[in-house]
Amino acid sequence: MKRILTNGKFKLFGAVVEDYLTFNRVEQRGIFILLLLLFGLVMANCWIPSETFQQPVNFTGFEREVAVFESAWQKAKEEETRIKTERFTKYRKSGATPFSDTLSKTHGSPKISFVVELNSADTFELQRLKGIGPAFARRIVGYRDRLGGFLEKRQILEVFGMDTVRYRYIAAYIKVNPDSIRKIDLNAVTFKELLRHPYFPFELTRAILLYRQKNKRFSDTGELRKVQGVNDSVFMRIEPYVQLGH
Repeated sequence: MKRILTNGKFKLFGAVVEDYLTFNRVEQRGIFILLLLLFGLVMANCWIPSETFQQPVNFTGFEREVAVFESAWQKAKEEETRIKTERFTKYRKSGATPFSDTLSKTHGSPKISFVVELNSADTFELQRLKGIGPAFARRIVGYRDRLGGFLEKRQILEVFGMDTVRYRYIAAYIKVNPDSIRKIDLNAVTFKELLRHPYFPFELTRAILLYRQKNKRFSDTGELRKVQGVNDSVFMRIEPYVQLGH
């Protein structure tokens, strides 16, 4: 009796296995392909790391180059400012143009038939000067407007394209009235207006307006010496062009 029951269980188990684990040729092929795909995924997971680590970019060398460049650029700007300020300081201390005009030494004393006042002359008057054409005259007027006026005639050398040779030809025919200088109100000027002046580069303009913002206003033009970047030479150069509004 037990043998019959046991045989019956085996037959039932065999029938179940046959029903669920017997596959035709198409199903067998599909299972084979599926196994291949699973095997490929397992192998790929073993070969390829689960996380990709990217080495951080090292900017140390680049930052060092930038720092060196900025340092050299700053020194060049300071040297340029120092040279121009020294010329201007000599003029203010002497009360007259400290630079001798070599025109008389090289070509004899010229016969002065007219004199052009640089702070009031228009482009047509400036063209009366030797070597000054329409384009150069407009350039001089444009620089004068940005500057607020010339304090002494040697400042015309700051105009782009003006060199000492050209200046020697015109020096005896030009003069300056410094009383007509247009000054900047430190307590009212905007960033854009101050930056437009040739003597106030970006760094200096930013430092001045930050100082004014922090301290509400300037109480005296001498307070500019407290602004970062304003040393004695810079102060001597810019002081004649600033004032305090009422």
